[in-house]
Amino acid sequence: MTPDYRDIVIPFNIAPLNFMLEGVDGRVEVLISCPQRNYRFKSKASRIVFPLSKWHSMLDNEKGNRLQVSVIQGGSVVQKFFWDISHDPIDKYLSYRLIEPAYEVWNLHSVEERDLESYKVRVLGDNNTTDHSCMNCHTSNRADSPATFFHVRGKSGGTFYAKDGALRKLDTKTDSTAGAAVYGEIEKSGRFGIFTTAQIMPILHSGNMERLEVFDTSSDLFVVDFQDNIVSDNHSVRGEDYQETFPCFSPDGRTIYFCRAKSLPQPDSTKMMRYDLYSVSFDPETGELSDSLTMVFSASTLGKSVSFPKCSPDGKHILFCVSDYGTFPIWHTETDLWMLDIQTGKVDTLGEVNDRYSDSYHSWSSNGKWIVWASKREDRVYGRPYFAHVEDDGSVSRPFVLPQRDPSYYLSQNQSFNIP
Repeated sequence: MTPDYRDIVIPFNIAPLNFMLEGVDGRVEVLISCPQRNYRFKSKASRIVFPLSKWHSMLDNEKGNRLQVSVIQGGSVVQKFFWDISHDPIDKYLSYRLIEPAYEVWNLHSVEERDLESYKVRVLGDNNTTDHSCMNCHTSNRADSPATFFHVRGKSGGTFYAKDGALRKLDTKTDSTAGAAVYGEIEKSGRFGIFTTAQIMPILHSGNMERLEVFDTSSDLFVVDFQDNIVSDNHSVRGEDYQETFPCFSPDGRTIYFCRAKSLPQPDSTKMMRYDLYSVSFDPETGELSDSLTMVFSASTLGKSVSFPKCSPDGKHILFCVSDYGTFPIWHTETDLWMLDIQTGKVDTLGEVNDRYSDSYHSWSSNGKWIVWASKREDRVYGRPYFAHVEDDGSVSRPFVLPQRDPSYYLSQNQSFNIP
């Protein structure tokens, strides 16, 4: 079946999981058996498209139950699987950057918002309106008074910061930083942001199946005070001896997690750059960083490199990318997602989640019960948004791709879903 929606955990408020059957022609019937009743859906072809209202009514009634799904043709069952309907809702909206998967046409992209309870899509930004300047790093904090930022590059670019209905354009580059803000995150109050300032360079591979490598020639961390318009840093996360990147806040805003590696000559030493996971204390009242650092997870001792750490909303786990080297996991086919239990230090390599090609660019739902990431598992080229349920103990269910109205959508969609 396409997409593969067999034997998965799904939120009760997700859009219908329409699918089609390969090698099956003609009419089929879907019988969904539940503890209290059965549901029947008929189709005139091998494409199964569920009515939106009937679908949501079924899932709402069956929260917490296992649904046995049988696809029947001519009295015979041609496909059988189950859906576990979770009590945990997923956030109503998902934002992502829709972009060509090749570096030649990187300047044709948009940032969109998808309603996960239906198939409605809203364009938040289209770089056709910005002289094709790159728009990237769209990020929101999780708070009652949310704040969001994204960057626009080029001569008219800057960091766009939105809070309380007001949109501001900021120039975060100073005489003491290597450049403007790159990767970053906003703490829960919305007053402070932690960012990387980096000199990022791309190079092309000349052989094998490798396509592109992106590396930093330098990178440090700095704090932006959005209230007082101040940029500050600390010697602990600045300097030429080490590179720091991919910062994120703990839910209470008192710890910043980030990736750190010893500086090596570039590009000759790119494949020797391996980043470990560190933390530094942060004072959310003053915006000051601590002078001392703590190593949280040493990936380099395993011959691996960490990137894009994201802390769960309950502060118990950190989800991050693991590659053989470097800081640009989307171009590394070996990239997997791992999860760290902050209290025990135990790392789960998430065998149920990862697949043969790159799994990266992940986010947590606001309730911490779902994760989403960009996976290239189908064809090595196009990133698709996959979801999985996270249990209280940190175990993660079998993933499923973002549902579409047309079940053949991903067979002809030639753009990647970037940073969902």
